[in-house]
This record gives sequence, C-alpha cells and structure tokens, in this order.
Amino acid sequence: MQVTSMLSAGYLEPVQNIARIKKLNEAEELDESKQQKEQEILAEEQSLKAKLGNDAQVHTVYHYSVGSDGKRYIVGASVTMKGSEEDLNRVSGGITQEDLQSKKQEVDALNENKTADNTQNIIKAEAERREAAKEEDKADEEKDEQKKELEQIQREVISHEAAHQAAAGELGGGVSYTYAEGPDGKSYIVGGEVPIKLKEGRTPEETLRNMQQVQRAANAPADPSGQDRQVAAKAAAIASKARQEIARENAEEFKTEVAHGTPIIEPVSREDEQYDANKDGVQSVIAAVREMEIQSLMPAA
Repeated sequence: MQVTSMLSAGYLEPVQNIARIKKLNEAEELDESKQQKEQEILAEEQSLKAKLGNDAQVHTVYHYSVGSDGKRYIVGASVTMKGSEEDLNRVSGGITQEDLQSKKQEVDALNENKTADNTQNIIKAEAERREAAKEEDKADEEKDEQKKELEQIQREVISHEAAHQAAAGELGGGVSYTYAEGPDGKSYIVGGEVPIKLKEGRTPEETLRNMQQVQRAANAPADPSGQDRQVAAKAAAIASKARQEIARENAEEFKTEVAHGTPIIEPVSREDEQYDANKDGVQSVIAAVREMEIQSLMPAA
C-alpha cells in the first residue's frame, strides 16, 4: 500500500506537472510566434505606406487570433490602397515607372515584329494570289487559242467537204464528220468525208464522163488532201483506159465504113473538142488518120 501511495504521491503527480509545464511552454512559444508575426505584418504595412507616399490613401483591415494569454494578436491584414498609377506601381508586387516603360517598349517591339510578320505574310499571300491569277489567265488564253483553232478547222472542213459534194453530183454521197471535244466542253468538227463512186458507165464515153466528174470532185477543194489526190489518180487511170477503148472502137468503125465504100469525114463535134482538151489530143490524132486514109483511097484528079 505504501508503494502504491508513494507512486500516487511521489511519482504520478510529478509526471502530470511536467506535462502541464510543457504545454505552458508551447503556448508561450506560440504566443511569441504570434507576436513576431504581428510585428512583421505591421512592418510590412508601414513599408507599403512609405512607398505609396503621403498622397495615397491606405485602409487596412486586421485579422486577429487570441493567444493563450487571452490577448489578440494580428495574424493577417487586408490592405486597400488608392492613389496614382505611379504610386501604386511602387508598392510590393507592382512595377516601377521605368520597368513599366521598359515593358511597354518590349510589347511595342513585339507588336512591331508581329505587324512586320503579318505584313510579310500579306505580301506573300498577295504575290501567290497574283501568280495564281496569272497562271489562270494564261490557261484561259491557251483555251481561247485552242477554241479559235478548232473553230477554224471546223470551217475549213465544212468548206472542203461541201466542195467535194457539190462537184461530185450524183456520184457523191452524204457527208460525214468526225468530232473532237474542245476546252469549253463543246464538240467541234475536225474531219469529214464525202464518198465518191468510181462508177464505170455502160459505154466508154459514159465511163470517161464519170471519171472526169470524179476528178473534178476530188480536186474541187482549194487544198486537196492526199486521199483526194489518190481518188483523182484512180479516176484518171480509168479515164485513160476509156479513151483507149474509144479510140479502138473509132478505128474499127472507120475500117468498116471504108470497107463498105462510104468513107465519110465527120467534122469534129464540140464534145470531141472537149475531149481534145482532156484526152491529150487522142481524138485529133484519130481524125487526122481518118483523113489521110480517105485521101489515099480517092482517085487522082
């Protein structure tokens, strides 16, 4: 029991006193910290007022906390300041007039650079636009030139084939055209054809007339094509054979007339005169031979 009592009176009680003393010391330290904080806040407030000058107005609202000693300590403050921009820029967290001017110059320089960049971009974009417009105009000019060329070709083809068709008469067929699409999406005539029959007649004379008409039709355009010349050459060959056949028939007819004793010198007709111009003088030679043969058969005077 004595141990317990002694523990109660001599041991446990001193422990309780030490803990209480410790708490008091901590409270005193906390109060000292609050006092120091209060002094710092007040000093900062005075510094702000000094920087602002006498013309500025300062209104401060303090924030308090009660210490262990029952006193109120300033633990914070809200400061409202009124004054000129220059005065306000001198306080903590602001900038001086020199700094403000320097910042303004930096901003102006950045704006100038930005403006210069924008100007360069505008100039570049305008140059690109003009170049694109120039290319577009060039393309339009090329399209116009192509269109004019196609229109000229179309006129020439129509005129060419019309000349064939007009000269061919009944020996020619209907005209057919070939087309090409132009740069404007329209179709233009770029070629044509008129079929011409190399038709032989029932007689050499009719064949000769047909081939002469074919030659005239083939050579009718101002600028005959290679194919036109080939057709004309074929017609000329057939016409040459027809002339030979006519000459042979005339020679046989003459012999028959002489054999019957009724030689007759027939005058050269207008048709024969036309043949003279187109048959290289074949009829003239035949007429001369006939006259010489008749004269040899006539008795001397």
